[in-house]
This record gives sequence, structure tokens and C-alpha cells, in this order.
Amino acid sequence: MLLSRSSAQEHKARKDILKVSLSTHLFAFHDLDEAILPLFPRYGFSLAEIWAMPPHFPSGDFPAADAVARRMEEHGIRVASVHAPLYPDVRTYKKDRWYSLSSVDEAHRLVSVAATARASVWLARNGGGTVVLHTSFPAGQWYPHRWGAFLSSMNELLDAVPADVRFAIENTPVDSGQVGVILDIVDRYPADRVGVCLDLGHAHIEETVLSAVRAAGPRLIHVHASDNRGEKDEHLVPGKGTIPWNGVATTLGEIGFDGPFTVELRDYTRGENPTYKDFDRILSECRASLDRMFRGTP
Repeated sequence: MLLSRSSAQEHKARKDILKVSLSTHLFAFHDLDEAILPLFPRYGFSLAEIWAMPPHFPSGDFPAADAVARRMEEHGIRVASVHAPLYPDVRTYKKDRWYSLSSVDEAHRLVSVAATARASVWLARNGGGTVVLHTSFPAGQWYPHRWGAFLSSMNELLDAVPADVRFAIENTPVDSGQVGVILDIVDRYPADRVGVCLDLGHAHIEETVLSAVRAAGPRLIHVHASDNRGEKDEHLVPGKGTIPWNGVATTLGEIGFDGPFTVELRDYTRGENPTYKDFDRILSECRASLDRMFRGTP
């Protein structure tokens, strides 16, 4: 479903209360080219979070990555954040060994730190911003060895990456990834370098969303927004699941959070349960939902 010219102009003219961003996670199986980039301004997104997994985004190849950023800038899109690489290649992610900053295999941990540092340094070269990190703690037996490995990785990243990049550590949908665990890490570091990325979908599975927002409180610097039914990480458009979005919007306002509020959706058309047939449909639904949440439109 395409927007009319007047609707597209209206979306572009409106200003979100929060700094709303769109993650390129939705386009992970595509290049960031002229088939994809015009969708951002069409649906009122001027900020982007880069899903830094090759070949979708060549974060390890600075000239190629810089070229993508220039094309985004031509469409009025600013890269506000980068999601650190989770695996070496989108095309083979089900077969590859995923990066882990908490790996107790020291060689693998160092490879993971290097991949994360490359993406972070690229962001520093392109204006700075936030890099989102996963702890990769398993559901069991993560303390103390995996915990210690992650702290070592954080220390190395802070030494290697310029200060205009902040790291946002994301909660994950396992008991070892709850907000309280993330805060135990974040509170060890200066607020100008490290904060919390609250994934609302993950919190809805593992804990209570509104309590998680309040707990993250002053260390909350980044939000990932998608919906689910409280059982698995579905990455649905906000409003399609059971997260209490009006309460989320109110609570974010109460704690003074000012963004980025990053919408992180999933493309189901690569084989499994094709919930959405095209990107225009999912982004049209997403924009309508955001308007209801943050602009008070009916």
C-alpha cells in the first residue's frame, strides 16, 4: 500500500514528540539502496539505526559503509545508532558462529570485540551516536565467567572507541538479560559512555514492561520498540501485540526519556509465515500506530 503524495508530505512535515528512529533490521536481507532508502522519508523517519551485519551493511569496509551513509544523507536520513554485529553474514546467520562479547573462548571473544569495535569506529567517523550491544549471556551458568568476559570486552571497547560513541547495553528475553542485570553492568561505567537500551519486546516476555522502563530510569539512553504477545520475540508493529503502548508512552514521558525510540521490525517474507507482503504495508501501519501513541491522533 503506497501513500498518496499528500499523505507522504504530511508524514514528512509532522514532528514526533520523541526522536523516533527506524532500524534497518526490517531490511536485513536487502541492500540499503534506492529500493529501500526512499521508504524512510516516505513514512516520516529521518533517523536510522543500522543493523550492522554484512552484506546488508558492510561495517568492516569503511569506504563502502561511508558510501551507504552518503546515500542515506541524500534522502535526509541521519544515522543515529548502530546495532553491533551479531554474526558475520546475514545470508548464513543460521549456520555461522555468532559473535559474543561474553564468550569464554578467548579467541572468539577477541574476534567479537574487533567486529564490534570496527562498527563503533565507523560510527565515530560519521558523526558519532549510540552502539547497541548484546551481552549474549545464556539463560543458565552465565555468572561469573561469562559476566567477567563481558566486562573485559566493555573495557576494551571503551579504550578503543572514541568518546563521541556511547554504548547501550540491551536487555534480552532470558533471566540473565533482565534490566536489573543490565543495570549491574551499566552502573560500573560513566553515564556519558554507557547506558541501557531497553528492548520493550524483550521486557514484555521476561518481565513487566512498565516496571522495566521505570527501573532503567536515568540510565536509559535508547529504546527498541516492537510488539509481541508475551511469549516470543515477534518484532510486530506496535499495537499488533499485547504491550500497553499508551502506558509506555506515558511512563517514558514521566522519566524524561527523549529518544532515540527505535522501531525494530522484522521481515517475515523470507519464508516463515509471511505476515507482511511488502514494506509499504508494514511501515504504513507502523506510522499510523506511532501517530496514535505520540501525537494524540485518533
